[in-house]
Amino acid sequence: MTYVCDNCEAKYEREDDLKHVFPDIPDLLERLDAGGTVPAGECPAYGALVYPPRDPIRVLVLLDGGLVQDVVADRRDVDAAVLDMDIEGADEDEIVRVTGDGYDLRGTLQAHEPSLAPAVIDSAWRAA
Repeated sequence: MTYVCDNCEAKYEREDDLKHVFPDIPDLLERLDAGGTVPAGECPAYGALVYPPRDPIRVLVLLDGGLVQDVVADRRDVDAAVLDMDIEGADEDEIVRVTGDGYDLRGTLQAHEPSLAPAVIDSAWRAA
């Protein structure tokens, strides 16, 4: 199994390559978030927590009029796409159909690289 550092994204193939291995990680309880993923160990280069790799979070933004200024995330593993449902003037080969539970949408699909801004996400979810 491959493990990935949460800070430098270095990859380690074996637990033997890690500085400390779960559960013997110094100050572990202070470093974990409630409900978070349990780390495999600690990065030997930076001391950050090391986790098994996880699948990216995929987000589809549905746009019907207006402009998407940005997609902001608090994690590196977020993939985002924008489905612009305003298809006026679009070539037929640019139009895609997205279907799902209760959805049957048509639009032009545009990839969008999310901006990494944990502080913005944190402040957006706090009460004013």
